[in-house]
Amino acid sequence: MRLIVGHILLIAILLGCNSAFAQGISFYNDYLGNIWVFDGNNTKQIDHQPAKEYGVGNNSFVYVDNSGGLKIYHNNYLHNASSFVSDYVVTDNLISFTMNTQLKVFDDGNFHTLCASMAKYWASDDVVVWYDDMQHLLMAYWNGNKYTLDDVLSAEAPSFVKVGKNIAVFIDVNGNLNAFYLGEIEQIIYGKNLGNVEVGRDIVAFVDASTGSFNAFYMNEFVALEDFVPTSFKCGDKMIAYVDASSYLKVFEGFQTRTISFDEPDFYEITDGIMVFGVQNYFKAYVNGKVYTLESFIPEKYQINNHSVAYLDQMGNLKYFDGTKTETISYEKVTDFELTGDAVRYAFGVKSESVYYEGKTYKND
Repeated sequence: MRLIVGHILLIAILLGCNSAFAQGISFYNDYLGNIWVFDGNNTKQIDHQPAKEYGVGNNSFVYVDNSGGLKIYHNNYLHNASSFVSDYVVTDNLISFTMNTQLKVFDDGNFHTLCASMAKYWASDDVVVWYDDMQHLLMAYWNGNKYTLDDVLSAEAPSFVKVGKNIAVFIDVNGNLNAFYLGEIEQIIYGKNLGNVEVGRDIVAFVDASTGSFNAFYMNEFVALEDFVPTSFKCGDKMIAYVDASSYLKVFEGFQTRTISFDEPDFYEITDGIMVFGVQNYFKAYVNGKVYTLESFIPEKYQINNHSVAYLDQMGNLKYFDGTKTETISYEKVTDFELTGDAVRYAFGVKSESVYYEGKTYKND
């Protein structure tokens, strides 16, 4: 069924889902192995032993402690999520985890049990989809509620599911590709006519194999992008990056398509609201409608998140692009680094670790 929502209400829902989080969560270990969480210019010791595993979102630090328990630091509080965990997925807003076949989600300080007999699940920033093999239902969680997507009693399991940040696509028992978006289901295309499909935030990009055309489902609207199938395409937050049939790099954003490069890119990658790409050995970034040249070489290692890029230059210095400007944040010989939200955690020397955030460096000494 078609979702009909006024623009004001739609914008309010989207802002409500996207704005209530911090972007300065990270952590480091001190010289004794204690875990210190970094939370928007503040540090706090939360454990006296190193984590076995960990994950970081925009508003939570998640780790498996020395005894195998799952712990979640969120909003200045450390939650003991479970005494053991079979699997977990950390995204910017949600933490999904399983205990055998039981599926749970941690959402803004609250735990929700989603399913007692989960066969498979797919998790993203705002949406969790799972197959309940006891009831033979494909289900979804969004905005604090559970939804039935499809009754697959006649089939063994869903044939196709893919999730984006706040939208999921699936092929139902009738063979149709559907989008689950803002609590409603919209039919996209008949499954046998579907070519490739990618999902981001508020957007689905797909190829109609019956016509050879490239299309988007964006903010509840269908948009024809190209008459020919692109060489490749990827989705981010409210945008699609793709290489068209003429090898041009293009971006669809805000109901407009623009050519970013007339030269075929060596590579391109899109995450959240930023795209990085290489053209003739130049390392570039596209963010907020602008193209920035970061380096005249392609870094061997880089990470992108939100609107930022962290990477090592040719001298081994750690650099950070915040969406408008680039600065060197460490001249030390960095052995490892990680960009989480807008915070950069990096290691150097002997057990030395630091976090860079909003122009300041916080050390573990």
